[in-house]
Amino acid sequence: MKKRIPSFLVLCHSRTLVFASILGLMLTPFPATALEPEPHPLDTFLTNILNFREPTGIRGTVRYIDKAEQNIWLNWEQRSDDWPSFGTDWKLVPEGTTLLVYPQDNTQYQELEKIEKGTPIEMVIQIDSKGHRRILSYQGLSQSPKVPL
Repeated sequence: MKKRIPSFLVLCHSRTLVFASILGLMLTPFPATALEPEPHPLDTFLTNILNFREPTGIRGTVRYIDKAEQNIWLNWEQRSDDWPSFGTDWKLVPEGTTLLVYPQDNTQYQELEKIEKGTPIEMVIQIDSKGHRRILSYQGLSQSPKVPL
């Protein structure tokens, strides 16, 4: 004669199996890329335009020279990644954008300190180990090129 298992035990056992299966699925790692949203186009644009890891050409006008901090604020108008000539591929940046740049040393600052507000200028800059945008070279757009531009 067969022994019959009480139905409440079958029901409890089934619930336990279902619970264990759901818990197992919850603890299973899924690839992070499946859950990450695509970056917003504006975030991508800002990341690209503010990338100065490589030497980058910039054009603009002098907005302010901070004598206390020895840095320069520019009304930034264009950028170029066309290293080393920077002859082509100039892209406009959004109107009204300002950019803070730092001279390489005190000698370069003393040269730049004499430039008047509103003077058009072209620079090659690159981010340094401190996160500052350092001026590698520059020229006033009304002057002949300054070495090493």
